[in-house]
Amino acid sequence: MKIIYCSILLLFVFTIVVGQPLRKLSDADGTLYTNVGEIGLTITNYGTLGTRNSNWPDQPSCVYPSGSQIEHMYQGGLWIGGRLRHDPSQYARVSTGSSDQVSLSSGLGFEFTTEVGSTIEQRSTLANSQYFNEDVAISHQDFVAEYTDRHTRIPSASGIGDSIPNHYPLGVVVHQESYAWNLPFANSFVIISYTIKNVNQDTLDDVYVGLWCDNVVRNTKYVRPSIGRMYFAYCGNGYDSLSRMMYTYEANQSPGNVPANSYIGVALLGTTPFPNNVPSLSMLHQQTFYNVWTYQQSGTAVPPLVSPTYDFTSDQYLSRYTRLSQSIPQTTMNFVHQTPSNYTTLLSTGPWSSILPGDSIEVVFAIVCADNANKSLHESRDDTTQRAHLKTNMNWAQRCYSGEDMNGNDTLDIGEDIVQRVRGGIVPGADGKLTRYVLPTPPAKPVVRAEVDNQKGLIYWDKSAEISRDPISGQYDFEGYRIYRTSAGSDFKNNAYWVFNIPLVGDFDRSDDTLGYNTGLDKIRIDTTELPISAQTKYTPSGQFDGVLFPNDPTEYYYQFPPAGSSVSQLNGWQYVYGVAAYDQGDLTNNLSQLESAKSLVWTISGTKPTSDPTKEIGVYPNPYYAKAYWDGTSERDRKIHFYNLPANAIITIYTIAGDVVEQFDHNSSNFGSDIHWFQQYSGKQSIQVTGGEHAWDLISKYDQAISSGLYLFTVRDKDTGNVKRGKFMVIK
Repeated sequence: MKIIYCSILLLFVFTIVVGQPLRKLSDADGTLYTNVGEIGLTITNYGTLGTRNSNWPDQPSCVYPSGSQIEHMYQGGLWIGGRLRHDPSQYARVSTGSSDQVSLSSGLGFEFTTEVGSTIEQRSTLANSQYFNEDVAISHQDFVAEYTDRHTRIPSASGIGDSIPNHYPLGVVVHQESYAWNLPFANSFVIISYTIKNVNQDTLDDVYVGLWCDNVVRNTKYVRPSIGRMYFAYCGNGYDSLSRMMYTYEANQSPGNVPANSYIGVALLGTTPFPNNVPSLSMLHQQTFYNVWTYQQSGTAVPPLVSPTYDFTSDQYLSRYTRLSQSIPQTTMNFVHQTPSNYTTLLSTGPWSSILPGDSIEVVFAIVCADNANKSLHESRDDTTQRAHLKTNMNWAQRCYSGEDMNGNDTLDIGEDIVQRVRGGIVPGADGKLTRYVLPTPPAKPVVRAEVDNQKGLIYWDKSAEISRDPISGQYDFEGYRIYRTSAGSDFKNNAYWVFNIPLVGDFDRSDDTLGYNTGLDKIRIDTTELPISAQTKYTPSGQFDGVLFPNDPTEYYYQFPPAGSSVSQLNGWQYVYGVAAYDQGDLTNNLSQLESAKSLVWTISGTKPTSDPTKEIGVYPNPYYAKAYWDGTSERDRKIHFYNLPANAIITIYTIAGDVVEQFDHNSSNFGSDIHWFQQYSGKQSIQVTGGEHAWDLISKYDQAISSGLYLFTVRDKDTGNVKRGKFMVIK
């Protein structure tokens, strides 16, 4: 076997240890992740994606939907392969951001490094973002970084750092940009652009570029990433060649028996220039290659599934370069699709016959996620109806990337120059440049706040959406607002996707056109008679209503839900999530239906207001408490009761009938029991609007034990007045 640079096969095996850090210098940043849309994807400045679950559950590797703890990627990494024209050996070299053969202890396989002082730059087109930069930002959240494969030792400000084993540089610098949006049709993909520049004095020949991924789809609330095969061995993989997309899904939900019910796809959106013999985007699939192999597999009954160990060797399956340059056989693809296991995958394209010194190429991928569109079928079936949402989301990613390039030839042709990127975003007009990353734009997402009371919740929002201008049509095309509210109990009955399934409870649109219901917006104008005393109503000089200001909040609010006079109420103690979205009129000229903004979501729990009134009786609900109550979750720690009519600041002490202290805790507006497991499980890290006069308790004693059936006494001491009130409740299991 002819092997470049290596004469002995070295196998590097590591144990998955949650919390083990990657050996990198301090300038290498692995802490940032997308958080404007529904994908939480960690993106670094050294050629990797994901975290290897090293910071689970505090930092997402590739979580979708946001807050669900359903992970989709262990790690991914950029691969670049080619030959140095004047290298006497003429053997190919491959630089890898990561692979299944990496070693966390030695640094093997992590072959891209940052220069000393390098950072990730953040940009945003959102005016309310701290990274707002209307001059250069592309998306709602841009990450911009540069790194290189030139070093065989990690650069360090204090001198030469650790060596990178078996690394033979091509001599490239990678400029990486990633883009994410919060639009409802664009919040399920992240686009990553790699511009690869030859900084050698030698020409690079026969260049291929790929994205390697160890994609694992699991609900980590029920299956921890650290439990080895139980976490990794249950995924199916497939390939959609015409869409240039490889994808992964959970083929078996056990152990855990709570399905993830979602997909991750990795799609090649395009390149500039195209590889050899590719005249247009429609033909790029002919030079796109798909590979799968078993994680760190050194021997298998199916040879294509052996893990590639060398940059280049005569054995096509052990050669990383050969993997980049050709797909596995169709029979192996079929086997992988029908036989879930611990696989890693590679999507690649090329070749570029030569890249001269100083020249560069751009290759653009998308990480796309979606829920299973047909949950009536077992997830292992993986048919087109189940992948329908994945295909839709991928098509939006492709459309976004293509922008003005309507025929996909990488050239601005006659009739395609319809928009231009200027300060403040994209607007209609020609500028002689091919503009990519263009999306039809719905109105701005409303700014929302909530006020809650006893059996009541009021949602307020501003009217910034009404001055939104569509970049394609150039029109101010706001049409109306849609209001959504979850049903009581939906948070724990279907907690993975409950936020996606919020029912529509209100639709209010302009009355001066022929679209929609023409309800008018006056129905939802703020009723100033219901406002808190602290709110300030504004009026124009002519006496017209001009918004409401709340203390320490600069936003001017104009609308409310429920509308004035409505009988809509909500049950105390139950978690309700409201969403407000603005929508436009659509664009018949461009065959676009009405577009809706991302929902502005607020979490609320209504209840009694704080009171120090000595005549107000304190209490508990439900009382008596029956085990496995309707609002309980699935485990012992997912139980809760609520104390009500509490003072603003109090100490609650719970006793047995014999007078032994069971538990004691402080209560105030910031500590209403949100640290119990129920809220961690079904609210995540969301901020919840509460009244301040109630407190939730999980029926777990100070000794970390579930309390038994019986009668319990409690006292509430008002920390401001010193008054003490007493009560009792019954637990029946």
